[in-house]
Amino acid sequence: MDKTEFTERLEELARPFVELGIYDSPQKFFKDVIRKIAAEKIKAYQRTINKYQKKYGSFEKFTKKLEGKAKPEFEDEWMDWESAINMLEAWKKASEELGIDAS
Repeated sequence: MDKTEFTERLEELARPFVELGIYDSPQKFFKDVIRKIAAEKIKAYQRTINKYQKKYGSFEKFTKKLEGKAKPEFEDEWMDWESAINMLEAWKKASEELGIDAS
């Protein structure tokens, strides 16, 4: 699918919402959709981070505790926690770059 086909497809998806007056433009429709997705992702990653902080304290302390003596169970939790931190920051940064308040 080339860029023109992609753009046409996106406009086709937004068309009913614009025609019914729910949104003024396809751009406003997609900005709202992206904002909602970003807000849900940010909340989900923050919940994961909060869960591990409650269980272990800070990520840095947990990381130091595992050095040289990690068990698979703790390594899996560490990777999940690290991933949540990285993805939270990525979603926040992408939202900011688009000028979207996803909080």
